[in-house]
Amino acid sequence: MPWWSWIVIWTCLVLALIAVLVVSAWRLFRKAVAVFDELGTLGGKMELLDAAITEFDEKQAEFALLQKYSDVQAHRRRVRDASLARREARRAARLDRGRSLTRVDANSRRWFQAE
Repeated sequence: MPWWSWIVIWTCLVLALIAVLVVSAWRLFRKAVAVFDELGTLGGKMELLDAAITEFDEKQAEFALLQKYSDVQAHRRRVRDASLARREARRAARLDRGRSLTRVDANSRRWFQAE
């Protein structure tokens, strides 16, 4: 093999290495930019969470053991009634949707009417 073939081989190898490094650096740069964008978004979400935490701290819940039994029972009844009402509303919405999907109004369909 002539001496200049080694120079060509090593030149191609070095150029391929440089190309791989440039592509890797570009991908790394794009990922870093995306990370910084997400960090900015995360900062906004953290502010909302901090506000929610301070609001939650202001509404300190009392332990049920330290309250009267009648108060705890009334609170539990209110929670259960609200849960049942939400469940019933979801059930009614599902039934209404099902009825609207299965109900056919023949007058609204033009292809049923004779021309």
